[in-house]
Parts: sequence; structure tokens; C-alpha cells
Amino acid sequence: MNDNVDMNQVAQSLVQKLASAEYTASAWEAKAKQLMQDNQQLKQQLDNKKGDK
Repeated sequence: MNDNVDMNQVAQSLVQKLASAEYTASAWEAKAKQLMQDNQQLKQQLDNKKGDK
């Protein structure tokens, strides 16, 4: 019976760690998306400045 309780605790701990990792991954994905959008906007601004010359 002790082994079952221990395995349940291990499983619960792993689920919590997975949820945390998924949250972190989601945050990094959102940041990456924002940086890609910022990069595109900066490229457009640079192209516009080159066109002005």
C-alpha cells in the first residue's frame, strides 16, 4: 500500500511539473511571436527609410 501512495505522489508531482513547463513554454511562445512581429515592423521601417533616400 505504501508503494501505491508513493507512486501517486510521484505522478502528482510530475503532473504539476508538466503543467508548469507547459505554462513556461506558452509564455516563451508568446514572447517569440511578439519579437517576430516587432522584427517585421522594424524591417518595414528600415525599408521605408531606405526608400526615402
